[in-house]
Order: sequence, then C-alpha cells, then structure tokens
Amino acid sequence: MTSLEELRTPCLVVDVEVAERNAAAMLQRAAGLGCRLRPHVKTHKTVEGALLQTGGKKSCITVSTLREAEFFASHGFSDILYAVPITRDKLSRAAQLAQTADLAVIVDNIAHVTDLAKFGPPGEGLVWKVWVMVDCGYHRDGVEPSDPKAAALVQAIVSQSELFFAGIYTHGGHSYDCTSPDAIEAVSRAERDAVVGFATQLAAKETPAPVVAIGSTPTCSVPPSDGLDGVNEMHPGNYLVYDVMQSGIGSCQLADVALRVLTRVVGHYESRNTLQVDVGWTGLSAQGSANFYGMIMDHPELAITNLKQEAGEVSSRSGSPLDFSKYPIGSMLQILPWHSCAASHQHAEMQVVRGGAVVGKWESCKGW
Repeated sequence: MTSLEELRTPCLVVDVEVAERNAAAMLQRAAGLGCRLRPHVKTHKTVEGALLQTGGKKSCITVSTLREAEFFASHGFSDILYAVPITRDKLSRAAQLAQTADLAVIVDNIAHVTDLAKFGPPGEGLVWKVWVMVDCGYHRDGVEPSDPKAAALVQAIVSQSELFFAGIYTHGGHSYDCTSPDAIEAVSRAERDAVVGFATQLAAKETPAPVVAIGSTPTCSVPPSDGLDGVNEMHPGNYLVYDVMQSGIGSCQLADVALRVLTRVVGHYESRNTLQVDVGWTGLSAQGSANFYGMIMDHPELAITNLKQEAGEVSSRSGSPLDFSKYPIGSMLQILPWHSCAASHQHAEMQVVRGGAVVGKWESCKGW
C-alpha cells in the first residue's frame, strides 16, 4: 500500500470510509421517508462512487451530461435520468442511450416536446421517457407549477405516441444559500409542496405523475420534519463526499467531508507572511474565495488567501506572523474544498484512502 506522503501533489483524495458512511446514511434516510434514491453522480463521476450511492446496484442514477450517461452505460448502468432540459443537438446521442441504457430525458418547454416528437421514437419499439422539471423557488429552470402552461406541457407529452410521461422532478438549489438547518428545512418543505401540489393538479386532470421527485443535498440531508408524503423519489448527489460549504450551512458536520485536495509547500516568503503551495484554481477550483476556498485540515490557523492558475498563497487566518518552521518546504497540507463538485471536476482521478493508506484510485469521466 502507498502512504499519503508518497503521492505526488496536487492530487484529489477520497476517504472511502467517510464516503461509505455518508452513502449508507442517505440510503437509510430515503427508505425511512418512503422514497427510492436516484443519486446524482455528477459530483464524483466515478463508477465506484455511484455503486456506493446505489447500494451496489447498477441502476437508477441521475446525470448532468450525456458524456456521464455514456460513461455509466458503458459500465453496465441503466435507468439513467439526464436531468438537464434536452435540446435537438443531443437527440441522436440520447436515442442511442435510450436503446442501450434506458435513458430518460427532462423538458420544461413545449419546444423540447416538439423536438422529441419530430425526432420520432428513440428506437424500434421504444418511446422517449420524459420527465418535467418543476421550479420550486430556485428559478434556474423548470415550469412554474401554478402556471396553466405547466399542466398543458404534460398534456402535450401524453398526447404524443412517441413519448411517455415518466414523472416530475425538482431541485431546491437555493438551499445552498441557507445559513442554518432550520432554513434548509424550510426550503425542503417548499420543494416538497411544489411537486406534490403539481402532482395533485395533474391527477385531477387524469394525467398522474408516476414519479414525484425532489432533491438537493441540503434538502435531502435536512428533510421536512413532517415527512415527504406524496414524494416517492430523491436525487441528491454531493452528500457522498460533502464539502466545507455543506458543513457551513448545516447539511453535515466537518467529519462528514470525505474529499480533500493534497498540496505541498513550495515556498516561504517571510516578508509577505506567505507560504506558496503547488495547487491553484486548476486543482481546487476558484469557488469559495470569500471563504478561503475551504479549510486546511489540522491547521485552523492557516487560510488560502489567493489562488493562481497553478499555485496558491497561504497565510495566517488571523493575520499574525507565521511560524515558518511548522511548514517546511515539501511538507504536505490537506485542503477540504469549499465545493467538492467543482474541486473534483479539476481531476481525472481520485486516490482512495482507507485507514490513512492509499488503497486504490477511482477514475472519473470527463466532457459533455
């Protein structure tokens, strides 16, 4: 086995024991809420991570790119939901995946439905499985459930022989702006009420939604105390590894953060009270600059003050003089990232650590 000190930096590391614990907790929470878990895999984009999330099954996952769908399909996964509104340039690739991996697509505009109908069936004897995205207050995408056009969109899907209405989906992404578990729970309640209310409308119009799905890591980590009645599927993703941002808003504890970026001290600059490290925004991402890009493990006195492309600057969090002897040239620092989705995207693989030793690596998919 390889020790952490033998790794070349910068590199991405996952504490698999923490990830296993996070995965098991979310599976248990979903079951307790009466929901099937359809985990999002975009945070890590690895086969091994997805298998932890699904409990070992190669089915029922959510992706954000067709490349992710192709990657997981090539490793035997099926029942894949592509959770970005589909456009005509992607239909040929999506049709191939519908034939081999039971791909479902999402729409929130009549133009999407028209394009699918014009394209025709994805394969002989097949129909497009179509979900409708619902806006629960995030205002990124999705139909407004109280708008008559929302129910009309579902009716348009049902009226097309090439299409099958598979369900409704929402994402409470505004939960990431919360500052407490109570605030997260309020968003999770609004998330639930938006899709359950829309599902009730659809049932009254005799176009019931087979699946009613909610999900963001904060809202699935802090679900409504009065349950998720009317919801039957959850699709969080970041929770497998969490991050400093999630711990700050109350989704998790710092002990639940499984991902870290390793870097080494490469320079001492006493006149500027600065250490230079060998990771920049290309290895950590530029997110979280107002929050020092995350936290440096075991060194609460340190903060990342600036990131260049391939180098970072570290100083004391308080502004007091550094004791440079504590951070020799070549010594390693472990950074818990502000946003693990962004940090992991910077790397093609992550080193897997168990009990402090490197026991393998997970390769991630890249591209769109």
